Amino acid sequence: MNDKIKHKGVVTAINGNNVKVRIVQISACASCKIAGHCNASESKEKVIDIFNANTENLQKGDTVVVSASKQMGLWAVLLSSVVPLAILIATLAVMTALKCNEMIAASVSLGALVPYYAILWLCRNKIDGHFSFQIER
Repeated sequence: MNDKIKHKGVVTAINGNNVKVRIVQISACASCKIAGHCNASESKEKVIDIFNANTENLQKGDTVVVSASKQMGLWAVLLSSVVPLAILIATLAVMTALKCNEMIAASVSLGALVPYYAILWLCRNKIDGHFSFQIER
């Protein structure tokens, strides 16, 4: 079973062992024949930094495949979506159980996300070490 997430990209810069690769993320329906007439299709261009890459025989403009493990993708979804949603719902449930005004409950629930994202930002260097991409030819 393939346990990698892969995207084709183009090398935009090489600085020592660090490589910048531009990829185009395309939604599933972007390749549809009528995608140009539909608002659901989208594509985003992103630049990925790959640290400690083997830059041997690699030049600017080369087409490469950038890969990451599916487990890394699951962790990214967990940290960016699942945990904040759980915090939001739990805070809202507690505030509702305390019979708070709906506006206050909603505001406190949204405010509860501020410390989470602050902690995530403070730990960004540690988290960054767990998220790494590789270049495949």
